[in-house]
Amino acid sequence: MKKILLALTAVAALSSCDNEVDINAEYQDLSIIYGMLNPKLDTNYVRVQRGYLGTEPASSSFGQSDSLYYDTADIAVYIREYSKDASTFDKEAPLVYDNSIPLDSGLFTSDGYYLFRVPSEMPIQNEKEYEVAVIRKDGSEASARTGIVGEIVIEIPRATVTAKVYNGLIQFRVRQDLTGNSPDATIKMTAYQPLIKFHYKEVNLLTKVEEFKTTTITLPLVESRFDDINLTFTGNELNQALAERLEKNPNIIRFFRSLDVEIYGASEELMTFIELNKPSTGINQNRPDYSQVINGSGILSSRTFSRRLDVSLQTQLYDRLIVSQTTCDLNFARFEMGNINGDTCWCVNNEKICF
Repeated sequence: MKKILLALTAVAALSSCDNEVDINAEYQDLSIIYGMLNPKLDTNYVRVQRGYLGTEPASSSFGQSDSLYYDTADIAVYIREYSKDASTFDKEAPLVYDNSIPLDSGLFTSDGYYLFRVPSEMPIQNEKEYEVAVIRKDGSEASARTGIVGEIVIEIPRATVTAKVYNGLIQFRVRQDLTGNSPDATIKMTAYQPLIKFHYKEVNLLTKVEEFKTTTITLPLVESRFDDINLTFTGNELNQALAERLEKNPNIIRFFRSLDVEIYGASEELMTFIELNKPSTGINQNRPDYSQVINGSGILSSRTFSRRLDVSLQTQLYDRLIVSQTTCDLNFARFEMGNINGDTCWCVNNEKICF
């Protein structure tokens, strides 16, 4: 018993010496890289920031630029171009410091914020792979490498003028042959975001003022490993989306002008990053830590887009837009030359009336 008491006394003495636990690790300069390279764009940007660790709450550093951003003298940022699966790069160029794009206002300070621009002599090509490297003052390096996605071809609505009519179906095909000496792409595209830009004209019946406006309808994100994708967006869904976005005003009538169909595509890496960074809603709050950046954090990935512009609505869809219960109060109208009741028709009490 005496030996047990002595052992307990020793443990108590040791634990009473210091009951504080330091949960902060030693300081480490953590580079954060965000980039979405797009071969369709003339100019691509990469965002480089720094992580920080301190004893104060994170909120105390929101206004301190050196906690978030590097001084341009402290890092050098390069982009390297590789042939597919190559271990050594073909060419390298420094990214260009660019402070021309302002940061939106918010919690974090914009002092010291800037982006890095991919130089014009390094155009992003579908058949290549690219690496962004951040070389810090001490000589250490953080880097990330990505392939480039292929192209999206919108098949419906069709490109020809006579057939460019929106019929409630968006069909598109992706070109992404990752094999061979001259591939169409070097990374698989699996995430797609369709958008519809609805262009219309508003006429104020009281002031006679005309305004041309656009509302954007973002369709749900689609994940698919197939190269042919079909989406159906019905006239009822179109009407419901417009009813949620446009203001009802009895003194305003609207005329449909055209719509643009846009498809944005991105690689599987981006989808993995998005999924793993969503808020956790389950009992298990732990999640795997995903970062594509070596010796840092963030993601470097690839995306592209395709557009079909100035698409017309089928007559049946336009008629439904005018008289639907969902959109009747939005006062969409149409000119009908030769109508003995009037040449401008819109919906009143769920019935088309011409004036």
